[in-house]
Amino acid sequence: MKNYFFFLALLLIALKVNAQDSNWSVNAADYQYNMAFTTFLSVNGTTLSSSEDKVAAFVNGEVRGVANVVYVSAYNKYVAYLSVYANTNGETISFKMYDSDTDAIVASAETYNFSIDATVGGVFQSYSIANPALNKDAVLNSFSFKGITAVSASILNNRIDIVLPFGTASTNLIAEYSISAGATFFVDFTNQISGETSQNFTNTVSYKLMSENEATLIDYDVHVALEIANTDPPQLILSSDVNAFVKQAPVVVNVQTNVAISGFTTEDILLSNAVVSAMNKVDELNYVLQIIPIQQGLFSIEIPENTVLNIDSEGNEKSNKLIFTYDLVRPYVAAIKRSNPVEEITKDNTLAFMVTFNEDVENVSSSDFMSVSDATFTVAKENDSTYLITVMGIEDFYGAVYLNIKPVNTIQDKAGNLLMNTVINVNQN
Repeated sequence: MKNYFFFLALLLIALKVNAQDSNWSVNAADYQYNMAFTTFLSVNGTTLSSSEDKVAAFVNGEVRGVANVVYVSAYNKYVAYLSVYANTNGETISFKMYDSDTDAIVASAETYNFSIDATVGGVFQSYSIANPALNKDAVLNSFSFKGITAVSASILNNRIDIVLPFGTASTNLIAEYSISAGATFFVDFTNQISGETSQNFTNTVSYKLMSENEATLIDYDVHVALEIANTDPPQLILSSDVNAFVKQAPVVVNVQTNVAISGFTTEDILLSNAVVSAMNKVDELNYVLQIIPIQQGLFSIEIPENTVLNIDSEGNEKSNKLIFTYDLVRPYVAAIKRSNPVEEITKDNTLAFMVTFNEDVENVSSSDFMSVSDATFTVAKENDSTYLITVMGIEDFYGAVYLNIKPVNTIQDKAGNLLMNTVINVNQN
């Protein structure tokens, strides 16, 4: 029993000494040549991520390079930039890692032959130093879209072709896929998550499939098309989220068709007092236009018949017509006139004014008016540009009674242009 505890004590001492052996160093001046590694370190399947973690390169047990782990925020990744030195080309390099969490030195099975001035790995695709070794395979087993049953799908020669049901919106599809254990899919160097990450597949989307050890990188292009479900004549429907009166440009107009069409260009659009500034195809059935009015007043958009074709070369029916009014000019008060006869003033102690605006307005309320002290108002709409304003509470007032619109008010025209701050005095003795 004493021998057992003596052996255990020796073992613990040996482990402690071994852990302290991570104080590696190398004198670069002793060597003529160097090569560079960008590496990521893995122990028991976990990437080392502490700044105290490090890696060392050895040739025949001699330290030839040391580097600590650093974080690269642009790639959300932990790597070590390792410079290795030698005087002879072709020497075999081995590696050891220091895991600060466990205070242990871990040897890696990877070896590499020294090559003068060579660069191995990068931040995105780094050289793997791991124990145990990571999976080197990058195999795509399947590719589909969440919640959608494809009409057809194929993976051939790094190209994925998928046909989706007619009418499917391809702008926000979530990919689901099966790949090699530990492998990762990237789009524009951004990690994708199966069943969670969405992409716009209106155009080709390029994926990069990287193996767990990052040694294998395969490019895949995903092409999505929509099934052509029928060959009815095209029916085009125009719509817009803005109302008929606008004061800002461009105006966004949506074009929806019941079937896939061909030959649709800006030249097919009939415009009055406007031009098309942009045209974007969302998918096979939807387009977005931006139109800009040329001058004040009415402008319109429509698509004449037989300007676009379906798959059987049948022309479209005439679309609906959208008509807008482009209005940048603020409304103003055209006139304020007394409405009730003089004898009625003494009868009920009220005074009525007819307020006429130069164009149709809205948001006219009693709080927009002011008159003599203690006066109150009622507002009656005659039509969109004429309002009857009754001034009350003037029974104890002597002198001229006036009606003004407050300089600050909410009165506006149909396009949302606020009323000019105009004050017009009307006297009544």
